[in-house]
Amino acid sequence: MSNCRCSHTQSPSAKQDTPAQPARRSFFGTLTGLAIALIAWPKMALSAGKSWVAVPLSKAPKLQKVGGSMVTKIRGKELLLVRDSETSAHAYEAKCPHEFCDLNYAPDSKKIECPCHAALFDLDGKVLEGPPPRALETYAAIVDGERILFNIPG
Repeated sequence: MSNCRCSHTQSPSAKQDTPAQPARRSFFGTLTGLAIALIAWPKMALSAGKSWVAVPLSKAPKLQKVGGSMVTKIRGKELLLVRDSETSAHAYEAKCPHEFCDLNYAPDSKKIECPCHAALFDLDGKVLEGPPPRALETYAAIVDGERILFNIPG
């Protein structure tokens, strides 16, 4: 009992939480946790592996436009970098696995070409035509605002 001298007594229902209150709190807590996880996931995924390399678009003008490509060396690997849409890019070994000729990207056909023996590869690196014995080595890429992140193991 309370030391209150007033004649007002608490009703039994006032002492109990309504069942809707904890359920609502649980729902919003779960929703908040999910939102934080979705926002933090890309950053955690990128920091988990030390193999991501950021290429600022300001330093790679050929990749600023869709259809652009360039050959560069990253972590000792010569790579063909391709920007195939506003939101996606790819990285491939820059030499054909047949006789190690330089590869080129043809933006009109969205194919990778080897001029030595008319080999063609799709954007997944699979052989479409020609004598190459295997698909191209490919590396994951993410377009992230004003940079492209490439997953190139060291």
